[in-house]
Amino acid sequence: METAEKTSHTEQETVECLPVEGFSAIKNPAILAALARLSITTPTPVQREAIPRVLGDGDFIVEAQTGSGKTLAFVLPILSKLLDSMPYDENFALIVTPTRELATQVASVVQDLMPEIEPAIIIGGAKQEGQVRSLRRDSRIVVGTPGRILDLIEQRELQLRRCKMFVLDEADEMLSMGFIEEIRAILSRLPKKRQGLFFSATMTPRVLSLASSFLVNPTRIELEPVVETSALIDHIFCRVDGGLTSKAQALAAFLTNRNPKSAIVFCNTKSDTELLEILLRRRGIESKRINSDLSQKERDRTMSSFRSGETTLLIATDVAARGIDVSDIELVVNYTLHETPETYVHRTGRTGRAGKSGTALTLVAPQDFPLFYNLSRKLPATMTEVTIPT
Repeated sequence: METAEKTSHTEQETVECLPVEGFSAIKNPAILAALARLSITTPTPVQREAIPRVLGDGDFIVEAQTGSGKTLAFVLPILSKLLDSMPYDENFALIVTPTRELATQVASVVQDLMPEIEPAIIIGGAKQEGQVRSLRRDSRIVVGTPGRILDLIEQRELQLRRCKMFVLDEADEMLSMGFIEEIRAILSRLPKKRQGLFFSATMTPRVLSLASSFLVNPTRIELEPVVETSALIDHIFCRVDGGLTSKAQALAAFLTNRNPKSAIVFCNTKSDTELLEILLRRRGIESKRINSDLSQKERDRTMSSFRSGETTLLIATDVAARGIDVSDIELVVNYTLHETPETYVHRTGRTGRAGKSGTALTLVAPQDFPLFYNLSRKLPATMTEVTIPT
């Protein structure tokens, strides 16, 4: 791949067209009015770095952690360019995400900004008929997951011949989930003249290899991860032995002792969510899992139950939890540890919101301790050890 231009977070002073207290790089009055209506006044670092450049020409690779505000960093330029191209009645922008929830979240951001634009959400686990109708009604912005997007391209329901922009969101997650062939097939259908954006939390060799195939001399924008934790969160950890059910027993004891009104337990794999749901049920604790094996209807039903308070305990993988935004969660549990501090912050940041306190519990087995030690050294929060309640 051609050598990419790098812009680090420490070089922000070179981007002068978008001051901290505003979005002055955006000239479209309708978008500026929408930002004012939504009280969005101060760009995040990734928005400040990316928006002025993406409003121009060229391809970009943007490395920014999850939760950094990257959705607006590509949605605002897309809307600005689309409105400047009106009238436009074919596909203008294609946004590919690794999960259904993230696709739905991105589409909701578009609609919040421009209610008159109804993005077509093309995702698996839902009936194609409604999605085809959505495409025929308004295909200017399409947001979806790789498998279903490719299906509708091959059925000629989704036409990309006049697509002007494409975005791969969470590119690293997309490839780690095994979507490489679908992504290549989709990108090969795009016209040669278009603008391409890769957004990723990490720039793995596979992401860079894919970028070298489908982007032209991309500018690379890198932001140093900002590891911050809320002062309202009580970070605690508990040591357990290495037995197969030891973590489940400890978690059951904590849940019984604290009786939280709402809690999310994070696991690294789908199999962990399934096993934990069974182990907790045997101990009289009802929970519901959410992972990528569930149909969209099942996911929606589970999330509706969790938001309403009917379900108080949700067991989730990180990927399935993308796009979940539920306020007033009292307890977040790291059932299995993730190696990056950004993931820890993203998980635990689901509690301690809106001025309310919360608790983040990490269960540490002997095999976890080297990873936990390295993780705790990188976090600004103090981790307090507690014992399993009796």
